[in-house]
Amino acid sequence: MRDLLKPTEAYLQQFVEQHDKLALIFRSPASDALAILKVIEGLEDPNPSDFFWIFNDPFVDATSYASSLVKGFASKHGMVQVLQDQEQMDRWPDMPAAVLSEGTPPMSRIRELAAYSRELLPVPLGGNNVWVFYPLHIADHIGYATFVQGVLEHEFPNPWCHHLRFMAREDPEAPLLSQALGAAPSVDFHEPDLSPQAVERSLEREVEDDSQPIEVRLNSLLVLAATDMAHGRFERSLERHAQILKYHAAVGNHTMAAVALNGMGEVYERMEDHDRANQAFQAALIPASHGEHPPWQVFQNVSMNLANLRMKQGNFEQSGEYWDVVQKVSTVTRNPDLKLRALDQMGYCLYRSQKVEDAERIWRDGATLALKLENKDLGATLLERRRALYVELGQTAKEQEVSQQLSALKS
Repeated sequence: MRDLLKPTEAYLQQFVEQHDKLALIFRSPASDALAILKVIEGLEDPNPSDFFWIFNDPFVDATSYASSLVKGFASKHGMVQVLQDQEQMDRWPDMPAAVLSEGTPPMSRIRELAAYSRELLPVPLGGNNVWVFYPLHIADHIGYATFVQGVLEHEFPNPWCHHLRFMAREDPEAPLLSQALGAAPSVDFHEPDLSPQAVERSLEREVEDDSQPIEVRLNSLLVLAATDMAHGRFERSLERHAQILKYHAAVGNHTMAAVALNGMGEVYERMEDHDRANQAFQAALIPASHGEHPPWQVFQNVSMNLANLRMKQGNFEQSGEYWDVVQKVSTVTRNPDLKLRALDQMGYCLYRSQKVEDAERIWRDGATLALKLENKDLGATLLERRRALYVELGQTAKEQEVSQQLSALKS
């Protein structure tokens, strides 16, 4: 994967350092965002004199998009001002009133904001100031192209955008921005190939590269094993997981040994071989619970796989026990949504095991927790479980009480 991103990294570095181009347009699907944004963030890290203002807010319309960018910028700006006051440092100037005003036209608003950001560089006009528009979702491609084109508009001999660089993503399936800016001499274009096929080829090269550290090669092998499973290449996936397990078991890396065994269990489950899946998951529990500080996230994943497997097998009593483990461990891993989902499934397993009172108690506790956490969706799910139970039991008063709670929650 690294060699796949190197050309993009070099291209971006060259764009940031050059002085002839104002903008770089990425023809890139949203699915590439994680990799591309990681590369962009990596350009900023070693250069404290450079500022990168990176925004992945969705684009619905120009007005709401500009407001979202201003809000994100203001949040970072305010935090820095607080820290500067605490350290008795020179304070960043306040943001311009025209930028903060919702009445300012959206494109003018962002031009004002970008121009203002030049004043914040540690060395006045001594670093690169890069603005990145990388919306993960573009609802209106025409509106987005019009917005970016409007922001980039400038006149010579005194362009407003001196000492600024802009990067903007467009969807390759709707290249309206390229069409609008294609003839502009100050705009460049880049279309990295991060397709699944290219990524897989890159990972295979890393695995075979003896010059790479063994940890890098094994991590790439793990990704390939998961890719094989996703594409139904089960035998190859099992072979790769076995290679990973062999190495990590030999060096005493309990976490990665558990990850490999859990991966093998998931492959067997996809193959509908529940006996071998169970053996692999059970084996994974041993290294996943090793030591005073076990890898709780891995232990949680293995326990959840066992809970789901037992549910498929119709063993609701054991499934409920594993869901109980998941909900407890999710407190340690600080995953409140998973805790609520585990409580929901635990209650269902108790219900299927004819332990109706216990199921009612778990669903009640789960709903109470969900409402405290302001998770309305899962709160409604847990309340609906109880409402359906009361209907089944003919407990009309309780059913009406929960129905009122549901109505209040949805209002």
